[in-house]
Amino acid sequence: MAKIDTSKIPGYAEMSAEDKLKALEAFEYDDNAAEVERLKGAVSKANSEAAGWKKKHNELLTEDERKKQEDADALANMKKELDELRKDKTISEFKAKLIAQGYDEALASDTAQAMADGDTAKVFANQGKFLEDYAKKVKADAMKKTPKPPAGDGSSDIDYSKKIEEAQQSGDMAAVAYYTRLKAQEEAQAKQNE
Repeated sequence: MAKIDTSKIPGYAEMSAEDKLKALEAFEYDDNAAEVERLKGAVSKANSEAAGWKKKHNELLTEDERKKQEDADALANMKKELDELRKDKTISEFKAKLIAQGYDEALASDTAQAMADGDTAKVFANQGKFLEDYAKKVKADAMKKTPKPPAGDGSSDIDYSKKIEEAQQSGDMAAVAYYTRLKAQEEAQAKQNE
């Protein structure tokens, strides 16, 4: 809101507080509403004229200029499409590599998208999920491959000497110890049964 110019009120500085209040209540502003409306109209007219000139300019463009503009637009669209195709190709390559490493398809897609977008936090989170699932799978596979102990009298058809020799050749000392223990148990059981 505009401030009142007290210099336009004669003798304002020497007035008492009550007189100043009465003078301020009686003060009338200059009415600028007509000027504001005139300026709004001028801006509106200028905008209309600018739009008209722009339309005339576009109509006066030569066929070559229009062709250049269309070519520029087509080139911009092709660049955009090429960028999208490159990103899709990158995502597909990442996804294929992740699946080859053992990722399931959904996790590989999500991780590949995050890699292409540069979202490292999501990449690391997904890698953590993969490692958890992979560790569970390895444990389950190891449990499936573990031979079951023989039932009954403790004797089995397994040649533990052969198993010990295979484990020694492969350098798996844990398996050597395991089969040596089983062989000793089988021999002890055989002696008891005699």
